[in-house]
Amino acid sequence: MASTILIVLSYNIYWGGHRQPLENTIEVIRKSGADLVGIQENVNREYEDQTTEIAKALGFSYVHHAILESMEKNGGGGKKLRARWIQQAGQSTLSRHPITAQSLGGSGIQVELPSGEKVWMFNTHLWHYPYVPYQLMNVDYYQGYSIDPDTPNTEAQAINSARIAHETEITKVLWDIQSVIASGETIFLTGDFNEPSHLDWTKEAAQAGLHPLKVAFPTSIQVTEAGLKDAFRQLYPDPVAVPGFTWPAGTYPETPDSSVTDPADRIDFVYFTGKKVKVKNVQRIGEASETSDISFPKYPSDHRAVLVTFDL
Repeated sequence: MASTILIVLSYNIYWGGHRQPLENTIEVIRKSGADLVGIQENVNREYEDQTTEIAKALGFSYVHHAILESMEKNGGGGKKLRARWIQQAGQSTLSRHPITAQSLGGSGIQVELPSGEKVWMFNTHLWHYPYVPYQLMNVDYYQGYSIDPDTPNTEAQAINSARIAHETEITKVLWDIQSVIASGETIFLTGDFNEPSHLDWTKEAAQAGLHPLKVAFPTSIQVTEAGLKDAFRQLYPDPVAVPGFTWPAGTYPETPDSSVTDPADRIDFVYFTGKKVKVKNVQRIGEASETSDISFPKYPSDHRAVLVTFDL
């Protein structure tokens, strides 16, 4: 039986791609050749969901997870849509192939491939603060407290802060994944996790100066203990030789402290599980050839996208 090649993209488009014409964001997805796309931050600065326009231009099916509510504007009769930035808000999942079902928790879709095989695609965007790398740099970000990197219990404090930020959210997503995992079908999980990986912040990486210390970040541990594998680290297991940073792409325009260089990190992921699925290739899409495998001179996002080619 011939194998099936499937290309999965995780892409935080940065507030609906608002800094540039939306066509630039669409072009990134189009040229990636992705079959399944997990988009994070699908609304622009006017809180308008860009999913429909993106999907229409690509000829893709989609499910959007942004939760929009109508609210009174300045106490008058006018109404405005605004995003409620909670779990599963601000995300969309796009598919080149037909969508046949949605998961119980709403964070995943089932897709039928031309071969007749069915796969699941989950997508998430975890809360953006507290952000541990900023805390370790004493950068004031949403009033997050500082963590002294030179104290004996620094790692424990970092782990606790990450759990406060993300444990409830990722537990919901993993419960949703567990609701379909018994089917035996291949499962993908994309997302901007706003938290580094325990596979990256190792003792060796700290000694190499890539990170201030070793931290066993809990969210990536929770995902891998649930049976999913990190596609990037499957292909590039050494975080010192290949850090694979996805954040920030170029100069972050809203950095909380312009006097401090934003710490480079890998916070965008494609996870997977399945009996026969294998990672064939992993590429980062971004702003320059020095930092990305595929680059665009007018790259519209502050995150590098992660593009994974799977062999099913």
